[in-house]
Amino acid sequence: MSGTKVTPEIVEQLLDRMSKASERISKDIEQQAKQLDRRIKAFVDQGEKATDKLVKAIDKELRAQITSLRREIEQLARRVSELTPSATAKKAPAKKAVAKKAPAKKAVAKKAPAKKAPAKKAPAKKVAA
Repeated sequence: MSGTKVTPEIVEQLLDRMSKASERISKDIEQQAKQLDRRIKAFVDQGEKATDKLVKAIDKELRAQITSLRREIEQLARRVSELTPSATAKKAPAKKAVAKKAPAKKAVAKKAPAKKAPAKKAPAKKVAA
């Protein structure tokens, strides 16, 4: 291009080429962004499905373990009751302590101390000879 003269037509052609290339690049970027969005959505959906599956598996396992523990507890309770039938029959239900309010104290007039009766002497013991 060093020997050619830059004419308005050449500038116009260059600008047109650059505009078309820019449009192609813009469309490619939009397509890539859409494709990336689809991939991200697919990953998120896959992650949600995996999480749901894991939660269901954990829930199922926990329920099975709880059921098993309940059976074991019931069996142990039966064995204990078989080994100690009298202890369970005698055992009374625990009573709840009822809180009582203390009666209100009244002012009491002081009285003179009561006179004590004289102490009686014990009869003398006989000595055996």
